[in-house]
Amino acid sequence: MYSSHSRNCAGSSAGFTLVEMLVAISVIALLTAFMAQMLNSSSSLVAMSDKHMDADSQARAILDRMAVDLGQLVKRCDASYYLKDTVTFPQTGNDQLAFFSVVPGYLSGSPSPVPAAPSPVSLVAYRVNSTTMGMERLGKGLIWNGASGANSPVVFLPLTIQGVWPQATNMSADANYESIAPGIFRFEYYYLLKGQTLNGTQEPAILSGTPWDTRMGHTAVTGLCDVAAVGVAIAVVDPASRNLVTNAQLTTLAGQMNDFAATISGNPAVPGQMETQWTSAIAASSLPHAATSSIRVYGRMLYLSPSIQ
Repeated sequence: MYSSHSRNCAGSSAGFTLVEMLVAISVIALLTAFMAQMLNSSSSLVAMSDKHMDADSQARAILDRMAVDLGQLVKRCDASYYLKDTVTFPQTGNDQLAFFSVVPGYLSGSPSPVPAAPSPVSLVAYRVNSTTMGMERLGKGLIWNGASGANSPVVFLPLTIQGVWPQATNMSADANYESIAPGIFRFEYYYLLKGQTLNGTQEPAILSGTPWDTRMGHTAVTGLCDVAAVGVAIAVVDPASRNLVTNAQLTTLAGQMNDFAATISGNPAVPGQMETQWTSAIAASSLPHAATSSIRVYGRMLYLSPSIQ
């Protein structure tokens, strides 16, 4: 026989109270919101990482290609070059350069039978197209002098690159130009001049906007005998962020990124100084943060072959 106390215990409910249910629901809601925030942050980090990888891949490809071209550059006193300097060819904004290099190029007879006597030397040029705001490379295959009257040969001074192939030194269209880095909208280069001895005095290596050493009394390119390397700086926007800005906006931003200067505040320029200013200009830009946060700046020193070809 059960007592009244035993009957009351047996009849009581074993479920959760309303307060316990509310607490459990609140905890689950907080955990769900926390996990959602973590997933959103992870997605943003992955997306940003993907954008940086896209920019890195463009920069690596173009800098590696330029390293090959400049490493095989023809260094001759009778060869023509289209290179910026502070005297004859000063350049503001995006730079251009053209030179002869021992690398493959597109022959004008391709894909038809190639012209007779093709040369291993090609005309190479780089530019940022002012209309598309992307980098292009020209690789024009040449023939030896006197081999044909129909195809342009390798030229020697007094013939010049800008005289024979003006499209290599301006924004004219040319079928041999190809878009190699559509995200590169700013391109600047400068020179590392060798340390040399003059009258028993050792002159140090310096950065310069002119491809000859005035300290040695030189006034012309002269086969780039004074240049040890070409410093290159580029600014790259990844393809996804490129859709967020117009060509005009990129042109404006590029104009806010300084040209190379051999001296800054009275002191000789050092590697990375210009790139630092570019980064500051990007951060201060009025462009959408989603775009500016994905713009990357790269710099590299590309060394020339010491041999005279």
